[in-house]
Amino acid sequence: MNALERPRAPWWVPAEPPAPPRAAQLADELLRRCRGEGPANCVNRCPLAVDARGYVQLTAQGRFAEALQLVREKLPFPGVLGYVCAHPCELHCKRIDEDSAVRIRDIKRFLAEREVGEPHHILDREPDRGEAVAVVGAGPAGLLAAHDLRRHGYHVVVFEKETTIGGCLTHKIPSWRLPRAVVERDLSVVAALGIEVRTGVEVGRDTTLASLRQEFAAVLLLPGFAGAHRLLSLVDGERPPAHGRLLAADPATCATSWPGVFAGGDAVSGPATVIAALALGRRAAASAHHFLSGAAAGPEAPVVPQPLLWRLEIDEAERRRRERTPVMLQPFTPPLAEAQAVEEAARCLDCACGLCVKDCEFLSAHCRSPKELARQVKAGVGNALKMVYSCNICSLCAEVCPVDLDTGAMLLAARQEAVRQGIGPLPQHKPIVSYYRAGVGTAFTLAMSEPGRQRSKRLFFTGCSLPAVSPRNTLVVYDELRRNYPGTGVLMFCCGAPAELIGMEAAFDQTCRAILAHAEGLGAEELIAACPDCAHTLKAGLAGLKVTTVWERLAGKWAPPALRAGERVAIHDSCKAHHEPATHEAVRALLRGAGATIEDVEYAREKARCCGAGGMIYPVDPQLSQRITQRRADESALPMVTYCAGCRSALASRGKEAIHILDFLLSTGDVQAVARRKPTGSIARYANRLRTKWAFRRLQPTAAR
Repeated sequence: MNALERPRAPWWVPAEPPAPPRAAQLADELLRRCRGEGPANCVNRCPLAVDARGYVQLTAQGRFAEALQLVREKLPFPGVLGYVCAHPCELHCKRIDEDSAVRIRDIKRFLAEREVGEPHHILDREPDRGEAVAVVGAGPAGLLAAHDLRRHGYHVVVFEKETTIGGCLTHKIPSWRLPRAVVERDLSVVAALGIEVRTGVEVGRDTTLASLRQEFAAVLLLPGFAGAHRLLSLVDGERPPAHGRLLAADPATCATSWPGVFAGGDAVSGPATVIAALALGRRAAASAHHFLSGAAAGPEAPVVPQPLLWRLEIDEAERRRRERTPVMLQPFTPPLAEAQAVEEAARCLDCACGLCVKDCEFLSAHCRSPKELARQVKAGVGNALKMVYSCNICSLCAEVCPVDLDTGAMLLAARQEAVRQGIGPLPQHKPIVSYYRAGVGTAFTLAMSEPGRQRSKRLFFTGCSLPAVSPRNTLVVYDELRRNYPGTGVLMFCCGAPAELIGMEAAFDQTCRAILAHAEGLGAEELIAACPDCAHTLKAGLAGLKVTTVWERLAGKWAPPALRAGERVAIHDSCKAHHEPATHEAVRALLRGAGATIEDVEYAREKARCCGAGGMIYPVDPQLSQRITQRRADESALPMVTYCAGCRSALASRGKEAIHILDFLLSTGDVQAVARRKPTGSIARYANRLRTKWAFRRLQPTAAR
């Protein structure tokens, strides 16, 4: 025993392994639930994962040859399956919500039969591996397994006791259900790939299983249901693992108790549909390939179908009523004509998502699907720092996502992980860190009760931006607050958003504790925030305090002079106020009270787009930040009213006519002239914050004025 080891008590329980970082957990959730890369329900439910959505869409566009080749990428027998597939792809087609499923199988049949001349089989394969594999059985399962292994670069020999290949396709299914010409055309891929077929050879009679095991690197037993019983009865002295009349094999890997011997198809499952037999043949081939190539992982296709990403709106009873039941015991129906096929394909709802990518400049610049970003986070944030720090963290992706996934939350957690690893924040964030530290330092902060009082039930939380751009407006707002809500004090302090957004979790927590200590010291139970970003951040970080906005508190109580009669404006809602309908309504009420006419932009209220400055992305990717700002500015030709001083500065930086709500309500100047003012410079912002602080300190009690 090592000197440092100690005997373990009998009640010792091993410690739970540490939980993965939160960023990795959120990445896993996104990979599991995001619809960005599908699959659509039709693809999800196809045992061979044929891209039904893709080939149906191509058919709708009249691109028939491309559509057929897309089928062949996963299914080398499109004609056969066009006739006899049980079409599980159609069972949860989203079109059922409206009327009935798209006739996916019939479209596949149309594509296969429309092809003229020699079939354009996909024949490319990996380099020769120098190993041979035996496949027992030339039915659907055996032929697909042989096909897959040949394309992996193995020499494949198929053993079939009949004189022709095809199994049930040629010997069981009648020609009035499946034309022989269709079978022959599809199965010509076997010879085209160079797969060796030995017909009239029965294992157990003409050759032994032991000899196959010696001659070949792997053996696949895929003889079909009847073939399994015959194989078990013929093989003497080396009986294959059996379960009743079936071969016994692991359902996940198709492996038998003999190394290098795999079994699948009807020989293991019992009688099944053609598509199910094909899937088991593919699984056996994948397992054999993993075994021979030394890969640790098993087959890629899961044994149990994965949860559907697209839920139907109708209940199960109604779905079953609308379901097109597969009919196998009747003659095949006439094929779709070209116009019919295109019309039927056009019914497809094209269940690909991409809504967040379409609406977000950051996502469209960095990925085709958020799943790509999740994989990068899983691989390690150190290799993707620019991407991780280029998101506005505005949560628009969650607002438009059908399943409420927030890519920004994952990237915020990734930033926190970067800081824990000592690789974040980035050098470009140095000015932001300095700005944040000033916002919590003694020079630029102030905590005071209302003049003339010892304690204050509520505090006007100014944040950093409003005092930095307009000391006058800050004082006007405070004057109205203490007039309508006597006993309101002041807290000039940074809410901690800059630190939080660049991943400085510990600094953010410290800021929250400091704010809470100031509030408790003054007896405050509520913070009234001037900035929607501050309100959002404070609500998330301070569960013990009530947080509202200035606009909610003053709407209906404050009547600023009606200086804006006839003015038409758009509103830029803050992305941090997505879930604050009371704030949205309060802002609009104040503007209407001033006489303004409001025209909402498309991305308003809960779908508001970021101004481009959110997430502290400007130092990391200024070009992206500017594109985001410009996209927002272009949503309306009217001047945009903001209720966040930072948003106003961002929009104005791109030349957009933008005006803060307080300037709109209180300024006597022309709206357009005020809206065209350049943003306040950095030195002036620091000076204005000091002026605001000194002005607060000089205030007198209301009664003394």
